[in-house]
Amino acid sequence: MFRKIFTLFLISSFILASSPVFADEILSLNDLIKQAKEQNPEILAAKKRWEASIARVPQAKSLEDPTVGLAFQYTPGSPFQFNKTPSSERMLSFAQFFPFFGKLSLKGKIAVVESQMLASAYKDKELEIIDAVKNAYYDLFINYKQIELNEVSLVLLEGIARIAQARYATNELNQQEVFKINLEIARLSTVLANLKQEQLAKNTRINSLLNLNPETPVGVPELQEDLKFNQDFESLYRLTIENQPTLLIFSYAIERNKYAKSLAKRSFFPDFMAQIAQRGITSGTIGPWDLMLAFTVPLWFWTKQRYEVKEAIANLEEARATYQAMQNKAFSEVKDLATKITMAENKINLYKTNLIPLLESSINASLAAYSSKQGDLMGLLDNQRMLIETKLDYYKALVDYNMNLADLERTVGLNLSEARK
Repeated sequence: MFRKIFTLFLISSFILASSPVFADEILSLNDLIKQAKEQNPEILAAKKRWEASIARVPQAKSLEDPTVGLAFQYTPGSPFQFNKTPSSERMLSFAQFFPFFGKLSLKGKIAVVESQMLASAYKDKELEIIDAVKNAYYDLFINYKQIELNEVSLVLLEGIARIAQARYATNELNQQEVFKINLEIARLSTVLANLKQEQLAKNTRINSLLNLNPETPVGVPELQEDLKFNQDFESLYRLTIENQPTLLIFSYAIERNKYAKSLAKRSFFPDFMAQIAQRGITSGTIGPWDLMLAFTVPLWFWTKQRYEVKEAIANLEEARATYQAMQNKAFSEVKDLATKITMAENKINLYKTNLIPLLESSINASLAAYSSKQGDLMGLLDNQRMLIETKLDYYKALVDYNMNLADLERTVGLNLSEARK
């Protein structure tokens, strides 16, 4: 009778371990990402920097403010009296500076490209925060699984301890085995207490990314277990070039420096200033007009304009070299992360299709042996611990898969599931 009760107890524990039931609300990763996009201060700051850069475009293409002046003649040694100044010497002037043809257009193009760079920086910050949210979510998931599996193991150990105590009272079990079971219970209880404290910190991390109160309750995360990664390296490289914000920033830097080089070459040409002035502004009649046209002379071009061009050429070459270096780094990261994803997927399949079923069969065999008086209690305890550890390794592999996939999407610059559609 005792063995039947014990066997049923173990079987019910296995069912509990395989089919956990949570009372808390399921935490949706997509909802978290949406909230982060809308509420994270770093994302909002990057967005405002981009919006500010858009407002700089028309400023860059605009002419400088004109100058309005008032001039009159004054004879030294005589008291100043405005009404006695000859009307012909009272003059109102209007002057406007005009840069050489094409300079304003190039400045506008540079401002547009700089705005595109900040748009990519905004997208990069968004991807960075989304990646952090995903990793925090997966970290919380493994914490829940650790607590869940250890609680199941603790319930089982407490049941075994009660049975062992009863067998010890009838001299069927020695005190050493009872002591080992109680020691394992104490160790597991401490582990559970620490895991629950860690969970509070992990909840706070998620709330901080969403700009929420640190003590806001967080639900229970869940992960899809039927996974398939089927992206080839060439398509990943192509997507990275097309979408990674960092690479886009440096490609825009190349474009900006091309425009800067053209602008520097135009500095060899003169800028102009036109002025019109009317005399006799208080005489009641329209007096004579003075017209003036002035232009700058790039007289010191060998120490100024020539080096502006050299600087622009060096900046352009630096941007091209940096882009190539960043592309090489991105490709290396893509291959490394894609390889890690494949390795994690292989581990998941190994645990799911081989190790866990084999261990469950082993425990069933141990149960049958114990029921027929051919097995021992400590053997069952070891098998149960091994099953719990293997299931935990399975969930860790599942989390590694998802974390590496999140990092890969961060590197590539887009959601790969959307890219496949």
